[in-house]
Amino acid sequence: MSVLQKKLLYTFLILTVLIVTLDNIFPGNLQNNYIKYAVVLALFMVTLRLKKRYTEQILMNIAVFLIAAADFFLVFCNTIPAIGHELDYIGVLGFLLAYSVLIPAFNKNFSPGWGEVLAAVPVIALFIPNCLILMPYVSGITAYGAVIFSLVLCCMTWTAICTIFRRYYTPAVARRIALAGFLMLVCDLGVAHSFLNPVFAGRFVPWLANIIWAAYVPAWTLIVLTIAEEKLYLSKAHHLKESLDGLD
Repeated sequence: MSVLQKKLLYTFLILTVLIVTLDNIFPGNLQNNYIKYAVVLALFMVTLRLKKRYTEQILMNIAVFLIAAADFFLVFCNTIPAIGHELDYIGVLGFLLAYSVLIPAFNKNFSPGWGEVLAAVPVIALFIPNCLILMPYVSGITAYGAVIFSLVLCCMTWTAICTIFRRYYTPAVARRIALAGFLMLVCDLGVAHSFLNPVFAGRFVPWLANIIWAAYVPAWTLIVLTIAEEKLYLSKAHHLKESLDGLD
């Protein structure tokens, strides 16, 4: 990990602690959303200053832009009483697009095997129980949207974890991507409960918000660290392959 990557990691982890702390000291305070959105926006602003050496880094940068745009509607707009949650669906669409962009960035050297099966275990183990809890509270067009979003989210998380076994990225990068994908799944399941579960919906629950933000900011920080990575691929053969693909 370079000096720049370490600085970015420490900075955004400290900001994560700040967000979690504020949500416990001032629970439900809409002013906290300004800080939350500022942190997300800062992640995107950082990526604009980073040199992208690989196609995958460009795709990840697009994904960071999409989540920053999405959180304008999900986080920032919630501070405006006249708007509230009316534009949340635009934010959800932004995250759907972001995950759709990450899938081709992660999905390299696909080869069915025990690794692919093993990678699905944590995704299934986390998703299925939460899905069973939330299913009774979803119906109509929301149900169709939830199915599409869930499929894309789980596919992205599974593909991210698969990078550990596919030997395309360096081991450090693969572990970083795998952890980021899993944290995104944790975060979005928390968000799903905050919107759909009647136990939590309509009110601010500090510990649930803590889970969401303690997973969300580190997840995308890991993506930003990957964008800043100087050596993304495992071997020089991959560099040659990328060059040849670019000539086609």
